[in-house]
Amino acid sequence: MRKIEMLAVSLMAVLLVACQSRPDYVIDEDTMTELLTDVHMAEGLIDVQERHNRKDNEYGQRVMAAVFMKHNVSKASYDTSLVWYSQHLNTLIRIYKHVNENLKANERHWIALAEASDDFGKSLAGDSVNLWRQPPYVVMDEARMTHFRTWTVPADSNFMAGDTIRWTLHVASLPEGEGLVASLALLSHDERKGNYDVHVGTSTALLMADTTLTLCCAGPSDKPFTHVNVALHLMRTSQLESRLLPCVVDSLQLIRIHPKKKE
Repeated sequence: MRKIEMLAVSLMAVLLVACQSRPDYVIDEDTMTELLTDVHMAEGLIDVQERHNRKDNEYGQRVMAAVFMKHNVSKASYDTSLVWYSQHLNTLIRIYKHVNENLKANERHWIALAEASDDFGKSLAGDSVNLWRQPPYVVMDEARMTHFRTWTVPADSNFMAGDTIRWTLHVASLPEGEGLVASLALLSHDERKGNYDVHVGTSTALLMADTTLTLCCAGPSDKPFTHVNVALHLMRTSQLESRLLPCVVDSLQLIRIHPKKKE
């Protein structure tokens, strides 16, 4: 009788665990945490865009589609998983604790996004300084005429001859059949040509898949360059007739590195 009771208790425990375990069709906790973080960030990005433009449901749908593509999940899978987690509140609360931590860590980026302008201002002194003062992510979207983006950072008194510029970015959701051209150029005035800008250093790459890219350029050793140009261009790499799907580029950094002093 004792063994029967123990067996019954064991079976109940197994059934209880089985009822609480996550089904295979539900997105795992870690992925769901990162996905929910990006979903809420995307919703914030859409909200900022709608403050300055008319309401555009298509734009919001395309941005959300890029988020799901980044995590390799479908909206149906996301919706189904969210329903399951909503029925398991302890797990959902644990997930949102981490989501809130992620969002708080990115809060300063949202402030920068709301106040973003093309004026980079004066750079800081130091051997290695991040010159990127814009939000650290952009959405490349042909529908919004933002599939080609360019930024110019003027040099100032903190730049030195021989400085190296390192541009780092992460492509999070490059659709199949599309490519992203990233280019970095250092320019200087040529006094012999009436201060016409000439390239003194260039670096270009074509990305065909999600990856992290770093482009580097070293300026001339005799004088500082006058400004830095960086650009992103989302383009077709196959015979696509439909409009380009949006692409998310994040983790943008533009690092100025002073040359090492000779001892």
